[in-house]
Amino acid sequence: MTDSARTSTTSNRGPKRGYRGLSAEELRRQRHQRLIAAGTALFGERGYAATPIEAVCSQAKVSTRHFYEQFGGRESILHAVYDALVAEMETIIRASLTSGRDTLTQRVADTIESAIHYLLVDPRRGRIICIEAVGVSEAMEKKRRETTHALADIIQRYAELMAESGMLPERNYRLPGVALVGMFNELVAEWLTEDTGLSAAEMAREAKILFRAMIFGAQHYEATDRPDDAPSAEQAPG
Repeated sequence: MTDSARTSTTSNRGPKRGYRGLSAEELRRQRHQRLIAAGTALFGERGYAATPIEAVCSQAKVSTRHFYEQFGGRESILHAVYDALVAEMETIIRASLTSGRDTLTQRVADTIESAIHYLLVDPRRGRIICIEAVGVSEAMEKKRRETTHALADIIQRYAELMAESGMLPERNYRLPGVALVGMFNELVAEWLTEDTGLSAAEMAREAKILFRAMIFGAQHYEATDRPDDAPSAEQAPG
């Protein structure tokens, strides 16, 4: 066989296959998925502080050597788990907001209900995002603030659309958006840590009711150029 024929035969064989006929990249991807699933289960059940890397590896059936090929340490996989959960939640949010059904207000209210339900129907999700990720490190806090701002941006954008259609008064809805994200975060944490007497579906509906109540109240809001207790021009000292 000539050199060119050998080269052609070798190139036609495709990527080298390993365990169970999978390529090295496919095996790596499967290990990553199992580690993320194990991290979600253990951080959401035991808690981040109580879960060593060895426990994650054991549940994922991955060696520590392979773990460190993909993650720098325990906090590194917490970031990955957090990112995966937030990405899933944002997919639900965007799909609900663009469904084209009902009025804009109803779509936003339904979206809030869907997002809260996602976090509570599997309590591990809500615990990781709203409890376990809190206070871990400066980097994790930065990520949490970025998530808060991203969700607040969505609320602000749709509040502005409501204002354009006359359903809300014209104003800057940036801070109200941040406040709403914080409120929903605390509702989730309350449900996870206290006996509220509500099911996951009932708590998600409660969040929706609170949002609708706030929208109703905001319809009667009159924006001012100064705080209520600030002196007017006539009251200001000369």
